[in-house]
Amino acid sequence: MAKARTTEKSGAKKTAATTTTKASASERPAKPAAKPAAAAAPAVEKPAAKPAPAKTERSAAGTMSNNQPIPDASQVRAHPDAKLSTKEIQSLYQKLIDERNRVLSGFDRHVSEALEDGDVLADEIDIAQRSTDQAWLFRFADKERKLLIEIEAALEKMRSGEYGLCEGTDEPIGFKRLELRPWTRYSVGYKELLEREKAQHTR
Repeated sequence: MAKARTTEKSGAKKTAATTTTKASASERPAKPAAKPAAAAAPAVEKPAAKPAPAKTERSAAGTMSNNQPIPDASQVRAHPDAKLSTKEIQSLYQKLIDERNRVLSGFDRHVSEALEDGDVLADEIDIAQRSTDQAWLFRFADKERKLLIEIEAALEKMRSGEYGLCEGTDEPIGFKRLELRPWTRYSVGYKELLEREKAQHTR
């Protein structure tokens, strides 16, 4: 009898332990559900590269100080007696165009710098220095203006077909001299004559 009761008590304890274990298992919080996979980011299209600007040849378009349009390369020619080839005249024409652009840019810059309003000048020394700078800029701009007139006169001669002859002797100036100063008006010999006469008058 005693053994039977002991056996019953032992079985009851096991049953209770099993029940408690099941109850504890049922009370545990459920594992959180797995997060849904993130949606794939939409593909971003790269902007198309901008096409490189096409290179353009320097244009001689514009107006000269005499309100005449700058002659085109196809319009220029030398005097028949100047003995200049087509290739030489085209080379000299391009030199004149390049020099005109350079001189015109410098002229505009120097005049602009001379006329611009600077900071308020503090004393007489600053005012005097500013006046000196302005005078220098104006003198430089005036030289550029005179050179611009000579360059455009040479271009006008190319248009009319009179280019390449000395204005004092009507002799060919020569390509080598023109290559150095394509706007020159005189041959070497006549230029030296003018300089000697000028020197005699200044004595």
